Amino acid sequence: MKQKENNPWLQIPSEDYEKHMSHRSVMQLQMLDNIFEDVLNELHPNSIAVLGCTAGNGFQHLLNREFEKVVGIDINFSYLAECKAWFVQDIQNLQLICADLSKLEMADESFDLIHAALIFEYIDVEIVLSKISNWLKPGGILSVVLQMVCENAASISETEVESIKLLNTIMKLVEPEEFELKASKCGLVMTKNYEIKLASGKNFLVMFFQK
Repeated sequence: MKQKENNPWLQIPSEDYEKHMSHRSVMQLQMLDNIFEDVLNELHPNSIAVLGCTAGNGFQHLLNREFEKVVGIDINFSYLAECKAWFVQDIQNLQLICADLSKLEMADESFDLIHAALIFEYIDVEIVLSKISNWLKPGGILSVVLQMVCENAASISETEVESIKLLNTIMKLVEPEEFELKASKCGLVMTKNYEIKLASGKNFLVMFFQK
């Protein structure tokens, strides 16, 4: 655990994260919820992993669906504890894992879908993409949300939530072209992408990759 202690994500309470992300000047929590619902409705996965699942934003869309396996992964145990309290009784075959993604080991070819929204800004892209490629079943899909560079807005929006500012020390935006190249080297081919622009002026790119 010592190697994770300095990670800013461990110092941000879930209420701070949700207050910031749902703030009227940010509105990213709502956006991520909608994207996740759309991904599920389009792909109808039987087995799914959600990387950086926090306290389960969007997990309500997993209710009343049948799954062979649902795995939520986050580095913050407190987030997962909240997610468990909200959803463990109602989501079929839900498993929650507290781990650093760059060090996590899971069985190969385990998932039809791996969903990773706004996490590659904080992790080693190449290491985690290599792991994802192994974890996906043949024909499986990686759905990704990346934050785009915006000249007129800070990478992390300004709100009254002070703890969020800690992320400035580790956040690094990922160039989509670079990401696509790294994904292709791991056997993941982009099949779809679209942009979302929020009222804040920030743009986000949703990308689908198939193994």
